[in-house]
Amino acid sequence: MILLQRVENREYPKDYLLSRIRGKRACLISDWTSLIYGGDPFEYLSSSFYRGFLTEKSPEGLWRDLLKEYRWVYFRMTKELLRIFSPFFLYCELRTIFICLRYIGGGKTIKAGVILSPSLLSEEIKRSLMQSKDIASAVLEIEKSFLELSDAFGGVADTFGRDGLQGFQRDLTVRYLLTTLRSGTHPLMKNFFARIIDSRNIIALYKFLRLNPKAAPSFIPEGTISESAFTGIIERKDMVEIFRLAGITDKEPGRPNIESALYRNISVFLRKAGRYPLGIGPVLDYLWRCEREVMNLGILSFGREIDRETIKAELAN
Repeated sequence: MILLQRVENREYPKDYLLSRIRGKRACLISDWTSLIYGGDPFEYLSSSFYRGFLTEKSPEGLWRDLLKEYRWVYFRMTKELLRIFSPFFLYCELRTIFICLRYIGGGKTIKAGVILSPSLLSEEIKRSLMQSKDIASAVLEIEKSFLELSDAFGGVADTFGRDGLQGFQRDLTVRYLLTTLRSGTHPLMKNFFARIIDSRNIIALYKFLRLNPKAAPSFIPEGTISESAFTGIIERKDMVEIFRLAGITDKEPGRPNIESALYRNISVFLRKAGRYPLGIGPVLDYLWRCEREVMNLGILSFGREIDRETIKAELAN
């Protein structure tokens, strides 16, 4: 993919990567109980008990470690795997882009450079972001870059002027998801992105019914939820159906965390896909679980003063 870094012709055998991934998956955190009820999560990362890929001791540092780990996997893929996984890696790099825009908007270009250093974004995109004089010009550069991927990104920079950075983030992400799903993606990747779209639709419905804003949420197509089902939930104000779509039963105590439930659903789906050792499932499962590990550790770090049962409900295993 033109928006990601180019890989030299030094392919590793596919079996080599799959073997290393199996070993790395075994080192990921599987039991979060001691971390939830214990002390500083960063002390655990420094202990002999942890054998994973994380080395830094701050939430921001953990995300840099994640980018480095993705980079390690990316540069050990065959051309076939790169073709399949490039949409996933670029989807993850959207977060890098949005963090950089916030730094650029706050006049912290040096910090933007730090987060870009381990990124898989192409050198051309990195250079254009670092040379932008302000956030508006950076947004224009992003549109120009994504137009090389598809004409569907034409005018996405206009959203920033109209709806600010948050609106631009949503618009770029939705356009990317739709472009990816309409471009002949690998079946497993297509299933994954369809679930991402379902999650975004369900969360939008949940927030609409909980917060009751004036404007109804926009429907995102290409998932498994139909537009008629989406609008029906809005008309009926059907919170029960939202919980059902998220896989939450009425037997679960307390107020459920819908985002965590949706992440868990994707995790269950990918764990099943990861049981087939010769396919791409183990790789996608590992990449997803790496992100969940970083997200959970960030929640534990920021939520040290919050009730432990509340934190437990927030974690996405």
